[in-house]
Amino acid sequence: MLKSKQVNYINFASLDSTNTWAKSNARILDPQYITCITAQEQTAGRGRFFRKWLSPKGQNIYATLYFQAGKNASYLGNLAQIMSLSCSSVLREMGFSAQIKWPNDLLIGGKKIAGILCEIVSLDDCFGVVLGFGVNVNMSKELLDMIDQPATSLAEQSGHSWEIEKVLEAIVNRFIQDLDTLEKLGFAKFQKEYEELLAYKGQLMSWSDGVRHIKGICHSISEDGKLNLIIPSGEMISLSAGEIKAV
Repeated sequence: MLKSKQVNYINFASLDSTNTWAKSNARILDPQYITCITAQEQTAGRGRFFRKWLSPKGQNIYATLYFQAGKNASYLGNLAQIMSLSCSSVLREMGFSAQIKWPNDLLIGGKKIAGILCEIVSLDDCFGVVLGFGVNVNMSKELLDMIDQPATSLAEQSGHSWEIEKVLEAIVNRFIQDLDTLEKLGFAKFQKEYEELLAYKGQLMSWSDGVRHIKGICHSISEDGKLNLIIPSGEMISLSAGEIKAV
């Protein structure tokens, strides 16, 4: 669908949500390019399951990549997972031991450092991909303590601040490379790398999709990105979506 992997950057001082803006403007953004929408702050940032994403001004990455994909694209369900891999690769190159909490959160030392939210817009003859990602870069401990789960930032982990634009550019460039591989070879190409970074592997955990609740041992990742869980009966089941927690 994309004729070029060139990135057009659009920056705002303030937005309610970069994902919301991308969805509202999907039909007028240039379909030949990837558009990266960023904001210095978000007034209504959100994560998965409509959770609020705390977005203080000038401290973190608040970004959304928008691009189009064909209606027959088989990889749409894996895009958030690939972005989590792209982010973790960059952070590990920076010296941070990032892990992936399936399906697409990033943890350092068991604390959340980044989250990804992928939404799909159905257009006339294609899909618009709205791939949002937030990374806690220079967020202070005082603000991190206001988040409803254990969270950290690159600054808290390292003891010094980081250039947000450089971290953003590195993540976007890595994702473009990974997206090209995903389009050509599918998620199976990333299975081993993803599984090596999987948090809670071999541990007892709980899974829920809001209706069902299952406990089991976190075993592995399937070739299509599903979570393989060994339940008390000894059976291994594959889960395609949901929320997990360590028990």
